[in-house]
Amino acid sequence: MAEVAEGKVVPIILEHEMRNSFLDYAMSVIVDRALPDVRDGMKPVHRRILYGMFESGATPDKPYRKSARIVGDVMGRYHPHG
Repeated sequence: MAEVAEGKVVPIILEHEMRNSFLDYAMSVIVDRALPDVRDGMKPVHRRILYGMFESGATPDKPYRKSARIVGDVMGRYHPHG
């Protein structure tokens, strides 16, 4: 709410602080949790999708395929819960 600067409490506008804090938090969640980091390796779902694409022959030199088709195939064949 208020920042301490040289022993003094500095008043700030709550709306601005909430907006900035929420945006910082939301971006950290998106970047740190939702997006895979190549240094950590891929998440299992990404490995399954790439494997499914490999198995179905979806390579850059082949014609376009809808992503819904690939995702449907992966969910049908490789989903961990059946």
